Amino acid sequence: MASFDVFNEHTNQFPVVIDLPHSGTVITPTMKKTLDSEAILANTDWFLRELYGFLPKLGFTVIQNNMNRYLVDPNRDSDGSLTGNYYHLVYTTNTFGHQLYSVPLTPDQIKKRVDQFYRPYHQRLTNLLTEKRQVFGHVFLIDLHSFAEYTKQTSAATADIVLGNDFGRTSPFGIYNYFSNVYEEQGYQVSNNFPFRGGYITRHYGTMDHISALQIELRYCDYIEDRFFDEEVVTDWNSHQFLPAQQIARRVFTGFAQALKTESLLIE
Repeated sequence: MASFDVFNEHTNQFPVVIDLPHSGTVITPTMKKTLDSEAILANTDWFLRELYGFLPKLGFTVIQNNMNRYLVDPNRDSDGSLTGNYYHLVYTTNTFGHQLYSVPLTPDQIKKRVDQFYRPYHQRLTNLLTEKRQVFGHVFLIDLHSFAEYTKQTSAATADIVLGNDFGRTSPFGIYNYFSNVYEEQGYQVSNNFPFRGGYITRHYGTMDHISALQIELRYCDYIEDRFFDEEVVTDWNSHQFLPAQQIARRVFTGFAQALKTESLLIE
């Protein structure tokens, strides 16, 4: 299996690139050998590839990661420390703070992961954005994710959708308002940049010339199953939850495609 898949790579139907950096579940044999026997690779963006499987058929250019975020996380900045907790490229703990390795990874092991999986993903994403920008003059990046619970304590109810554009720094109001309004029309509660303001991909590419970016986070309860998700590997979805969620997602992005075609939605 390739470390990532690209759909509609040179199909310039829309000035849009959609990426799914945390949807992969594959780890290498070497990583499997080095993991602690009780390590749990929790909080992956479970089944997002299946949920959004219709996107290429709508004509969107899509890049999706096949590798597990715990191997190396493409949604982290490579300029800082490469290893540590889940805010780094290569996690030493899972998202619940539990150790993943009995023996620390060596610098060579970390470098190999970065060179083999992280850099190629970003190079291809950069190429996709560059080609769109050359064709359309401006390109919009949509970064798709999902989450179990908020990472910050708050008295507010947990929203169904969290839209992140670094508080207006990475995307124009037209795009942000489109998604905010259409999700609310579908009955979802939408949160504005809390607690996810956009990760590295959104904030890195969204501040480049003629590139805008928006992160969309969908709560597990709204598409996998309506329950509490603990430190676990999720192996299946509830079809009564999943299929309606997929229909909503299809309506949202079909409407987005139509708005782009009619030029009623400006991206700059």
